[in-house]
Amino acid sequence: MIESALLLFLVIDPFGNLPFVLAVIGDSPPARYRRTIVRETLLAFVVLTVFTLAGDQVLGYLSIEQASLMVAGGVILFLISLKMIFHSAKEIFDSDYRDDPFLFPIAVPSLAGPSAITAVMILRSQQQTSVEQLLAALFLVILATCIVLLLGRRISGWLGVRGIRAVEKLMGLLLNLVAVNMMLVGVKDFMAF
Repeated sequence: MIESALLLFLVIDPFGNLPFVLAVIGDSPPARYRRTIVRETLLAFVVLTVFTLAGDQVLGYLSIEQASLMVAGGVILFLISLKMIFHSAKEIFDSDYRDDPFLFPIAVPSLAGPSAITAVMILRSQQQTSVEQLLAALFLVILATCIVLLLGRRISGWLGVRGIRAVEKLMGLLLNLVAVNMMLVGVKDFMAF
């Protein structure tokens, strides 16, 4: 469960998403900011829970092998990690949703984006992670994400723009390693057939 939680934390990347979230709703009054963060993290949890529970059915319906999912997921995570390393979160997404974003762009695709959806589907399809463990790990990561984003204005003040960017780059590097490993495992599994 710890490995699953760590992978999900790296993929959801609350510190990397913090500059983006602050760009979208950072000017909101404190009560509205808190309400929006709680709502968006709950929506992200719901979206990822649906894919956790229905991911196997989706894979079976589309006749997708686990090796293909590992390689495709690794490629997606690799591309996301490169964006995290070479661009700021503010540059990755548009910030035209200042009025009261609902589901888009904070919950989806920022928190529950393609990489997080792929990660929960891969973790579930590996059969090494039970649904209960995966949902518990997901809940802990979403809770940690909510706390980080709720403290976002303070964290931004403590770390400054350069500090937040440094954390985002570090998360991107770690995610890059996870992505390459996923691709190698997928290729290895494919070759074993």
